[in-house]
Amino acid sequence: MKFFIFKRYKYKEVLGMWLNSKNNIKIQSYQKYENLINSFFNNDLGNTFIKKITNQNIENFFSNLINKNTAISTQKTLFYIVKSSFEYAHKKKMCSYMNLEKIKIKNKPKTIHILSREEQNILENHLKENINIRKACLLLCLYTGLRIGEVCGLKWDDIHFETKSLEVKRTIERIKNNDKEIKAKTILIASTPKSDTSKRIIPIPDFLIEILKKFKGENNNYILSNSEKLYDPRQFESFYERILKKNNIRHIHFHTLRHTFATRSIESKMDIKTLSEILGHSSIEITLKLYVHPSYELKKDSIENLVQFMTTL
Repeated sequence: MKFFIFKRYKYKEVLGMWLNSKNNIKIQSYQKYENLINSFFNNDLGNTFIKKITNQNIENFFSNLINKNTAISTQKTLFYIVKSSFEYAHKKKMCSYMNLEKIKIKNKPKTIHILSREEQNILENHLKENINIRKACLLLCLYTGLRIGEVCGLKWDDIHFETKSLEVKRTIERIKNNDKEIKAKTILIASTPKSDTSKRIIPIPDFLIEILKKFKGENNNYILSNSEKLYDPRQFESFYERILKKNNIRHIHFHTLRHTFATRSIESKMDIKTLSEILGHSSIEITLKLYVHPSYELKKDSIENLVQFMTTL
């Protein structure tokens, strides 16, 4: 029988080694993991020697997250960090195998907000008046479901006027600055989309093609800045919020435009597979679960259709 002599490493030390071993991840993901490690493991668990940590310790850690109403997305990422770091530690013979199958992160139903049809009409009418490129890009989000980073990452070369479509190739994000020569705390970067399915081609409505033609710039220019300079998503979100306020529309997050696009698409009888591909999801289930939420109008129409069906028998 073989016996392994484990070196004495505190769990937070192991987490640091695990993180440094992640050579092939995006800098955004690295910073996300780093921030979560610093926020959640400077505690008793982090200061415990890894070989002394039990399944019960880990279960207590996640129970505590639930009691504190920690966001489900954060819990899922923390579970990945814990599971992956223990697998790394076991492979490096720092600890025994840790079975985490009993830990389940339960999804809570999300409350998804969308623009009512009246609000959407008010917003669209305002955007079409004295239109400029920023207003055009808000309309583009309403009719393509683009994320804010994706629309900020569009270059004129990504708009295919001949086929009336756009190609999602990149996204603009703000990340923590690690360059000591730059004083800013954060910097803007252009990176590839979040997944392979996020790289996609989306049809553009005819009326928007005609609008975009009026503002066409150099192919390598970002559409929103009309230059090679990156356009800050926070700046675009501020513009959007001013539009809402000016038109007395309740304050709703920019991502609401994506939710609204998905819901309106379902209301107009678009099939789920098509919608899923336009949104850049990896499966139909994700589209149904996260973005398609029938509005009251759709529910009412469905009931009326049922009544009409029964009365025509």
